[in-house]
Amino acid sequence: MIVGMSKRPMLWIMLPFIILISVLLVCVVWTVFTSFTDKALIGKAAIYPSFIGIKNYTRLLHHPSFLNSLKVSMIFSVFSGILGQSVIGLALAVSLKKKRKGRSFLEFSVLMGWLIPDIVAAFMWGAFASKSGFLNTVFLVPFGLNPINWLSSNPLMIIIIANIWKGTAWSYLLFSAALDTIPEELFEACIADGAGVWQKFTNVTFPLIFPKIIMNLLLITIWTFGYFPLVYGITGGGPGHATEILPILMYKEAFESFNIGYGSAISIVMALIVGSFSFIYFIALKRTEDVD
Repeated sequence: MIVGMSKRPMLWIMLPFIILISVLLVCVVWTVFTSFTDKALIGKAAIYPSFIGIKNYTRLLHHPSFLNSLKVSMIFSVFSGILGQSVIGLALAVSLKKKRKGRSFLEFSVLMGWLIPDIVAAFMWGAFASKSGFLNTVFLVPFGLNPINWLSSNPLMIIIIANIWKGTAWSYLLFSAALDTIPEELFEACIADGAGVWQKFTNVTFPLIFPKIIMNLLLITIWTFGYFPLVYGITGGGPGHATEILPILMYKEAFESFNIGYGSAISIVMALIVGSFSFIYFIALKRTEDVD
């Protein structure tokens, strides 16, 4: 009786997890199956989709829009996520670790971008980079220069900078927490040996937080590669296809062109790409643990 009663609370605790996993598996299986059909939102294929094998996937490999979106997504992920958010977040965490004066203001400035809703941030950056926006009003017009429509001349650069501003706070918080776990005695020993700032970073800080760097890169890659709201809110994937990352292409194909099957195939390919990155990061993390 007691054993039965003790099992019931555990069942209730596990129930939300079981429901979540079940729903996730159903969605994954449905998406995979749909990617092999001509499923649509309207017409006969909306009710009676036909199995078409790998036609959606072969279409991807020869479709200029997909290849362009893949290239744009890679550039966006590398420069705004892997190099931008991670590197700037680490630099801020290291530089602010010992800083007392003005630290709260700087931290608030970093966190502000993270706290603002995506659609609000998109509106802000759209206004910021427009022809009559802040960039032109402050940096060009006062010096007699003609205003530039940044969203049409440099749209990819704008969304990269916007995403760095939006997401750097996560990397900063993660690295700040990691730095707090390093014993001060190690830094004191380095100083006693005559090590400078760079030597302390390369010999103590970087090796000890390297697992956290790998974990951060993994999460940043997953989030950035599948990021939709900010980019869509600022440019909508335009002008033309200049900022049409894979999530936007998937959305347009599935919900604007009503081709659910093709959109599902794009999502599966995205999942495989992210999974490949994840595998590489896990291998790097495993090798680090083996060395330790």
